[in-house]
Amino acid sequence: MSKEKPGRKRKLAKLTEDDYKQISAWSGDGLSETQIATLLGVNISTITREKKRNEQFAQAIKKGRYKAVQLVANKVFQNAMEGKETSAIFFLKNRDPDNWADRQEKVINVNLKDALTHASARIIQGETIEPETLNLKDAKD
Repeated sequence: MSKEKPGRKRKLAKLTEDDYKQISAWSGDGLSETQIATLLGVNISTITREKKRNEQFAQAIKKGRYKAVQLVANKVFQNAMEGKETSAIFFLKNRDPDNWADRQEKVINVNLKDALTHASARIIQGETIEPETLNLKDAKD
């Protein structure tokens, strides 16, 4: 008689240090979690569950992504310092977006009630018309 617990077997329960290194490498090479799931022979839902259940698994994926982003960011910075214009522009737009954005945004606050009241007064020239007496047919004339 087997002493194993009943239920489904966790396919990712016995990952080794080498497995975690491989998962991190795949993540760093740009593979999606769906692609990693395929390589591990599991469903994407298993990956999602395992990340919540197993901190080492979640960290392996995060570490791989972080290393890849770091390598690319360093390359963009090196290119920018070498005078490669596109990299320099990209670097500045991302590091100092307040000063290097393609478009500048202005925030303008308008009190709509006051604006409509003043516009109405100018159009009607001070006369007050009750809404129920306003006839669209009269507005055409």
